[in-house]
Amino acid sequence: MSGPVGPYAFVFWNDDLDDAAVVDRLRELAGAGFVGVTLSARVGLSRRVGYLTDEYLRLVRVAVDECARLGLAVMLYDEASYPSGSANGAVVARDPGHAARCLVPVVRDVVVPGNDDGAAAVPGYWRPALGRDLDARLLAVVARRVHDGVPADDGARLLPVRAPGVVLLDLAPGTWQVTAVYDAASGGTIRGAHAEEDDGSALAPPAADLLDPAAVAAFVELTHDAYAAALDDHLGSTVVAMFTDEPFLLGRGHRPHARPYTRGLEDEAASALGTDRDDVLRRLPTLWDDDGTRPGGTDPAASGFARTWADVVRDRLARVYYGALAAWCARHGIALTGHPAEPDDLATTGLLDWPGQDTVWRWVLPGPTALEGPESTAAKVAASAARRRGAPALTEVLGAYGWRLDLDEARWLLDWYLSRGVTVPVFHAFFASVRGGRAFESEPDLGVHNSWWPHLPPLVAYVRRVAELMAAHPPVWSVGVLCPPDAAPSGGVVRALLQGQVDFGYTVDGAGYDVVVDPADGVPDAAAVRHRLEELGRPAVNCVPAAPDLRAVVLGDDRGTVFFHEGEEPVATRVRVPHVPAEPCWWDPFTDRRHPVSVASDGRVDLRLRPRQTLALVTRSGPVEDGHPPDGPRAGGDPVELSGWTGVLERAICDLDEIQDAPGDAAAEAPVLGLGDWTQHPVLRRFAGTYRYATTFTPTAAARTIDLGDVGGAATVLVDGVVVGHALSAPYEVDLPVLDAGEHRLEVLVSNSAANYYEGAGSPSGLIGPVTLRPRHHR
Repeated sequence: MSGPVGPYAFVFWNDDLDDAAVVDRLRELAGAGFVGVTLSARVGLSRRVGYLTDEYLRLVRVAVDECARLGLAVMLYDEASYPSGSANGAVVARDPGHAARCLVPVVRDVVVPGNDDGAAAVPGYWRPALGRDLDARLLAVVARRVHDGVPADDGARLLPVRAPGVVLLDLAPGTWQVTAVYDAASGGTIRGAHAEEDDGSALAPPAADLLDPAAVAAFVELTHDAYAAALDDHLGSTVVAMFTDEPFLLGRGHRPHARPYTRGLEDEAASALGTDRDDVLRRLPTLWDDDGTRPGGTDPAASGFARTWADVVRDRLARVYYGALAAWCARHGIALTGHPAEPDDLATTGLLDWPGQDTVWRWVLPGPTALEGPESTAAKVAASAARRRGAPALTEVLGAYGWRLDLDEARWLLDWYLSRGVTVPVFHAFFASVRGGRAFESEPDLGVHNSWWPHLPPLVAYVRRVAELMAAHPPVWSVGVLCPPDAAPSGGVVRALLQGQVDFGYTVDGAGYDVVVDPADGVPDAAAVRHRLEELGRPAVNCVPAAPDLRAVVLGDDRGTVFFHEGEEPVATRVRVPHVPAEPCWWDPFTDRRHPVSVASDGRVDLRLRPRQTLALVTRSGPVEDGHPPDGPRAGGDPVELSGWTGVLERAICDLDEIQDAPGDAAAEAPVLGLGDWTQHPVLRRFAGTYRYATTFTPTAAARTIDLGDVGGAATVLVDGVVVGHALSAPYEVDLPVLDAGEHRLEVLVSNSAANYYEGAGSPSGLIGPVTLRPRHHR
């Protein structure tokens, strides 16, 4: 169940596909440097192709055959869109009894007056009803006495139900809350494969009961077995994993106040509590005493019976759903991967062979969300579960961040995951089509429909280099942070450790960690934790002055330390690392260049990082360039401004006529540009794409850096037709190689934000400048 680490491409099949469209996209992704792909039927797939039809499976075979030729690993996605477990509604179509189920309450307040002698009045009747739901089953009716407006659990009574569903309200005088608890279909759906099957549609596929072994067996037969029949010779070789996505017990758009259920779950709760079934039924109304639950109907902060019920639900999901899928994958020699519904659910994440999480919808960004809230735990949750299994950690990343996502933000988020131990990022997503509304379905497309496509390969290469380094020498985590199985903590404890360069993993029991931090004890002192690690002879990183935006990752096998920059201002500090590797150098994994390093007698090294820069202190494994990383003071010499620029259209993702506000009779023509913001040109106000700027220059011995000034988007620099560097974010600087004396041709490819076309964003675009040739930085 092994596969390559590094970046995978999430491929959306969201239109009418043919062999050429499938193969061409895979070749583009292989050329961009991805190690693998995740193939997914997505909203917008044509009815002609269908989902799990003969034609669909034939195209899957075409794709996997091509991946085998290209050397791309394949993850198969087990659903049509998401959440997983319903086979685009085919599970429930096979047997309506396989639909997701839930418990829902119908509540009535009852005041029972007393007679003159204090005895109860003649009892009345109540016929509770769950609307016109013919298949709903009245599971229990429970009466709880109300004191000061709050129903009391002590003394709760099961009331008898008479045919045809009438309840005898035989109650003592006083105020009561009577709750009828129904077992009913949740009414939840999934996002289907076809345009007319999305959320809110009457044709949205019904969610299946993932707690029912028969429903799960049907799901496996309809999906997994179909893939096996089509791809058997590829399973365990080209096909390395099956991806299951956010299995959601209730489905999307489920009944209000629903709680997860399947037939007989009350008996499992009784066994867990060491009580009888009637006692569990009496306690069911407490599930609604606090409506601060998650969408799945559970609350990790719950206590008492609600906590037990949540644990029973989670344990059954692990056994029935994840257990069946993992067993199938093991039989076929592939890994089970994907991610659960909740970002901080360590226990469920750990059920996957390659534990995974996702970060979508701009839930995590530079600033507070990087360290605060359940979503901020996702990367560490995946990596912690993976560490326990001795497996790679996966993430679904960049999904639904919108067309305004730029490569600067993308780099930050990828570093956020890499620095926390994730080595299999799945880039979400590469659309087969942006026709019509497809352009706005979990956008952006990260591929050819995005103006940044020419600049994505260097970012992919960077991620691959870092992931492979960290997979070969897994980071040393000596500190464990205790957490409940389904609620990893964030905030103060995490902030103190990471900002103090103390790497850690989440743990429910502390096993395998030298120092265990309990959030119940308050926010730890990072300095004291580092001191304790040093006493134990375990690796510790210390920065003077403090550098809270620095994330230090100590590689295993004494192979060095990787430093990521998570902030927005430059970092300048002296770092004492636990081990200085032999023949050390600074390696910049983005440029793949190595530079000298000076180590003081106390083991400290000077470290300067720009935002969005990563440096690794490692053993030299290639030539070390003269000079140093571009992060120190500049050498002597004055910069020389370069002029004479001419910019011509290189690539467009839109038609120039289409984007004109007041198109004339003549077709719009792409203007020739000089330096400046091209959105100021009337023809290019909504243009998105790439311009190629060119001039000539004569280098000097000292002048070795091209400073592009302001750039609207991302830039690639070429000298005499050869790429010499990429600048995806400010400062837009590229070091030049040693050049012969004389004149050289300098070209800069600049791509702007695709949001200018898709949303009319008006983001500054182009080579704005000024562009200068100046001496390289040195230490």
